[in-house]
Amino acid sequence: MTITVIITSYKEPGSIGKAIETILDSKYSGYDGELKLVQISPDRETLDKGKKAAEKLSNSEKIEFKQIKDPGKGKPIALNLGLKEVEGEIIVFTDGDVYFERNAIGKIVEKFQESEKIGAVTGRPISGDPRSYMMGYFGHLFADANHYRREIDLAGATQEKSKLFVKKHKFFPMSGYIMAARSKLLDFELPEDVLVDDAYISYMIFNRGKEIAYAPEAIAYIKYPKTMADYYKQKKRSTGGYIQLWKYGVVKEETKARSPWHELQMFWFPFKYASNVREIFWSLLLLPIRTWLWLQILFEQKVLKKDFERTWVRVESTK
Repeated sequence: MTITVIITSYKEPGSIGKAIETILDSKYSGYDGELKLVQISPDRETLDKGKKAAEKLSNSEKIEFKQIKDPGKGKPIALNLGLKEVEGEIIVFTDGDVYFERNAIGKIVEKFQESEKIGAVTGRPISGDPRSYMMGYFGHLFADANHYRREIDLAGATQEKSKLFVKKHKFFPMSGYIMAARSKLLDFELPEDVLVDDAYISYMIFNRGKEIAYAPEAIAYIKYPKTMADYYKQKKRSTGGYIQLWKYGVVKEETKARSPWHELQMFWFPFKYASNVREIFWSLLLLPIRTWLWLQILFEQKVLKKDFERTWVRVESTK
């Protein structure tokens, strides 16, 4: 089996090397088949660092490495460029500020082999930040809350006692930090202004009658915003982007994935997740924080109608 890995990265010379090494080192990645890695970056420094890292590991006949210098007009355009270079049956997507745990790619490929009905697979993002301060704690909480939901909605987990308060939904989107799809299902271009490309791809595949599977052993370590200002910048894009998806006609009433009402189903989770008094206090703060987030999202999307360039703001503290 041949796979293609698309990695998008912008001004991330400090992290792109490790990201590429965890993909190209077959003993580490758990996949020793033919692999094509496509790095897409607009800046020369990140491209140079990526090339240097790849040259250490791309001497195998099974490995092909290609770089594309994109115009720097957003991730959707970069991904469309990468999709034109795809070879093989499976495409894996990730970012340049992310690195994979051992065997991550192998675990994703194994999941596809379980059934032809599986059209896409998402792995498990885990926060690489300390949990000892508020923003670090939030990162762990959000990552683990999404893991919890994917276990219910994608992995077919039974309704254990701890899950009784959350009903199973028909759909839950993949994470763009570590996700994959069968290449034959990606015969479309992403809208150039889409804010949540991972959710758009998830909907397109799900709407074709294919299953989205969860491989929690396929882990990607990520960084979350370290300031509240950056948190709001990121979430207004990633969470607010789900409202934007309605205009593309990919969302159905029964497959809504993000809304204030969906979050209310998980109202109890932060309090169960907290392990001490300090974390309980931080969990209490989430209610006004998330309420203010949704008020901003609704105002900017419904009233101001902010466009892609004003909404897609780089978050520096995650780099």
